[in-house]
Amino acid sequence: MLGFLGLMLTLALLAMYAVQLGYQDGLFVRQAIYMASGLVVMFFISRVHHQRLYRHSWMIFGLSTALILAAQFWGSQINGARSYIFGGISVTALCPYLFIIAAAGLLSRVEKYEGYGKVVGKIILLGVLPLLLFVSIPSSASLLLYAATFAFMLAISRYARPWAAAYLAFVAAAFLLPLLLSERVQDRLLGFLLRQRDPNGAGYLYRQIDEAVRSAGWNGHGFGSPMKTLPYIHSDHIFTYLIYSMGWTFGIIITLLILFFILQLTRMFKSVKDPYGKMLISGIGALLVIQFLWSMGMSLGFLPLSAVPFPFLSYGMDQMLVQLAAIGLIYSVYRRKDMISLKGGIPNN
Repeated sequence: MLGFLGLMLTLALLAMYAVQLGYQDGLFVRQAIYMASGLVVMFFISRVHHQRLYRHSWMIFGLSTALILAAQFWGSQINGARSYIFGGISVTALCPYLFIIAAAGLLSRVEKYEGYGKVVGKIILLGVLPLLLFVSIPSSASLLLYAATFAFMLAISRYARPWAAAYLAFVAAAFLLPLLLSERVQDRLLGFLLRQRDPNGAGYLYRQIDEAVRSAGWNGHGFGSPMKTLPYIHSDHIFTYLIYSMGWTFGIIITLLILFFILQLTRMFKSVKDPYGKMLISGIGALLVIQFLWSMGMSLGFLPLSAVPFPFLSYGMDQMLVQLAAIGLIYSVYRRKDMISLKGGIPNN
């Protein structure tokens, strides 16, 4: 895990330096500062016993809810979404992780006489209320990321796959279908599916992505090569740019690193016996992996564009701090995998 992280962060700095050569000064230094700050946060979180969070699962859930409500009423509106509060805290970067941490504690909690109605109530509270809150901002990317991650957690929990399937069916009918029927999303989907029909309008970015990837070859156009056809290279299209400038070989290296990360997460999940720890690894790991796959799909033109940064590679303070903190929490669980604790690793109170 730490080897993967070291390589990814090194590649992230390399990417920011390449972008800085062709576009904007200062990216490399700022990203290095964000990275150093995130590593400090990761270190301290890795030293905190993860079961302390278990006792405060409801409090973490309430905190995340309060942050989104604060963003809805007092947040700064950027690109149609009220996602920033208190001068720069991104609730779309932070709250999915907080909700997942809370859900991990509450899904792993064994309660006596937990009937059908109680299970449904828990799933509505943990799986549906966060989606309603993400709709209120609005942030469709956060909604889809959290729904997919929560469904995965349900599937591997004691509630098992039937509940996860029922949850996904409900999300598809209540959230995904109305989203797909909205005019804004339909325009984006048409631009994605029929990019040749409107090459200078809705299909423009997809055509530029296709051309960048196709023309890269194995070696790319050269380190730091400018590519003026795509906006926000340092954040939204960083993987596309890395392939364009350094070739398919570089893209394959990053893909192999992500596969190694998935294998490491699987190994860690199997080695941890604590139910809450297993749920934390599966939830946080799934959220990161879904972001990896989604970002790669967008960067290669296989998926519609959305506001999903590439973990550890995209430029930005909020996501770097949150993602490194998440890795710190995973490592906190793993480094205590052989410790014996009460009741299978879950505290009494």
